[in-house]
Amino acid sequence: MRIVILTGIVVAAFGLIAPAGGAPPTDDARVTALADCNRQARAKQFGRRYIQRRNFVKDCMIDRGFPAQIN
Repeated sequence: MRIVILTGIVVAAFGLIAPAGGAPPTDDARVTALADCNRQARAKQFGRRYIQRRNFVKDCMIDRGFPAQIN
């Protein structure tokens, strides 16, 4: 039973690490990540501080393994 659990943990960890260093992510994954980063930025209530919001979204996308360019 422990082997099954450990195998699941290793597979899950590899699944989280692989997109950042492996093949380029798909457009669907990028759109989903951008939407989530925008949701987080909206929750932070940056308001009129556009540059801080833009930098937050940019850093969020970089943390997820996507290029720094945002629309």
